[in-house]
Amino acid sequence: MIRLIDPADDDAMRQVFDVGVAAKSVARPWFTPPSYKSWLIGMRQPDPEERQELYGFFRDGACVGTSLLFVPTQDNLEKVYADIDVAPEHRRRGVGAALVRHAKARVGELGRSALFVETFAPGEGADDHEYARFARSQGFLPAWREPTRHLELPVPAEKLADLAAASNARRDGYRIETYVGRVPDELLAGLAELMRMLAVDAPSGDVDFEPEEVTPDRLRRIYAREAEQGRIRLSSLAIDETSGAVAAQTDLVFDDTMDPVVQEGTYVHREHRGHRLGTAVKVANLQRLQRDYPGRPFIRTMNADTNEHMVSINVELGFEIVETSTEWIFASSTG
Repeated sequence: MIRLIDPADDDAMRQVFDVGVAAKSVARPWFTPPSYKSWLIGMRQPDPEERQELYGFFRDGACVGTSLLFVPTQDNLEKVYADIDVAPEHRRRGVGAALVRHAKARVGELGRSALFVETFAPGEGADDHEYARFARSQGFLPAWREPTRHLELPVPAEKLADLAAASNARRDGYRIETYVGRVPDELLAGLAELMRMLAVDAPSGDVDFEPEEVTPDRLRRIYAREAEQGRIRLSSLAIDETSGAVAAQTDLVFDDTMDPVVQEGTYVHREHRGHRLGTAVKVANLQRLQRDYPGRPFIRTMNADTNEHMVSINVELGFEIVETSTEWIFASSTG
C-alpha cells in the first residue's frame, strides 16, 4: 500500500530515512548520509517555492519503499522531480514499479507534463546498469548525464597558491570575498540573481528550464535552516569593484562533523566571463575550508561533460570520476 506520509509522524519518518540510507548505500562505499536530525529538519522545513510530497510503500506495516516528489510552485510549472528508493531486500518485488506508477499518476493529477528521476551508476558505465534498464522499462528516456567527481583532501597548499596566482593575473577589477554561514544582506540580491540563472545555463540536454525562483528571502531561509541543522556553508564571491555587482559565486556545504563536503553550484555571470573568476572563487573557498575546517575526506561535485569550462577547472584541481548520474525524463500525455 502506498500512502502519503505526514512529516510530523516520527515513526514513519524514521522508517523513510532508514530505507533511503540503505538504498543509496548500495555499491556506493563513499556514500555518507546526513544525520537523522539534519535530514528531519530539512524535510519539515521545505521551501514553499518547491513543495514536497512524501509517499511510502508499506508492506505488513513496514515501509519498504519511498517516493519524494518535488513540485515547483513558482517556476518550471510543467515539471515534477522524484526521488524513489526501495530497500535492497525488497527489490525485484514490484515495489519500485508501483512507486513509479504512483508518481506518474500524481504528475497527471497535478496537470504537469514531465517527471524527472535521477540514478547513479559506478564509474562511467551508466548505459547498461540495472537502474538504467529499469528506467527504460518504465518509459523513461535519458535527458542528460553528469559524472560525479571526488577531490581528495587536502589539496597541496602550493597547488592552490599557484592556481590563485594564475587567476589573479586575469581578474583585475574584481575582489574575492569568502563568507561562513551566510552572505551579507547587501549582497543577497546579486547572489540570488546568479543562482536564478544557474538552472538556465547548466547543461540539460534538450530540456529547457526557466530561471529558478531564488530571492534574498529564500536564501535567508536556507541559511537559517542550515544553522539549525548544524550545517556549514562557505560562500566565495567575486565582486566587480566598479559596479559592486556579484560577478561569480561558489558554495561548499558540509555538516559539523568530519563527513565529506558537497560542492554546490558555481556560476559566473555571462557579462563577467573570461577573467578566471570560476577558478578564483573555487580556490578561495578551498583555501578557507582547509585552513578553518581541516580533516574532511573529500569534496563531491557533479558537472555535465558538456560544461567544458567548469570540468576543466575541476580536473585542474584534481577531481576524479567515481560515478555517473543520469537524469531521466518521462513525458506525460496528461500534462
